[in-house]
Amino acid sequence: MLQLPPFCRGLSEVNFTYDARKLRKRVKVPGQHTQHFCHGMKSIIRKKYSTAVSEFEYVQHHSTKRHSLIPATSLYKAEALGKLGKVNPALDEYNKAIQLKKKYPQAYSRLASYYVKLNRKSNAIETVKLGLKYLPNSKMLKKKLKRLQSKK
Repeated sequence: MLQLPPFCRGLSEVNFTYDARKLRKRVKVPGQHTQHFCHGMKSIIRKKYSTAVSEFEYVQHHSTKRHSLIPATSLYKAEALGKLGKVNPALDEYNKAIQLKKKYPQAYSRLASYYVKLNRKSNAIETVKLGLKYLPNSKMLKKKLKRLQSKK
């Protein structure tokens, strides 16, 4: 429960805690079909990656491009696809998240980590450098680049 974004914790009184009604009043829901995004997040936590992909696809297909969660939807869909061993679709979704939101440090960082997992360190370094082009003050990306460049 604590791993979910605040808007997911307050979205459904039935699925969560006794105080969700109070929490729901304080939380701004970011857009259309947010419940499916939240179900996708819960599925990732529960390691039900196929279900997560389906939920994120629902959000992608039924929401407008202006929905504030669309970049995050692609990012977490990429995470789930990666866990399922679907390398190329995962890479496509990571890159889609970056295309949708150029200033998205988590997307660059997670894509770089995925490249490292695939033993593609040079791609990881390029990804972080690209992120720093758009986010030159990102402490997260600077640390990541330093770690990548120091590893042998």
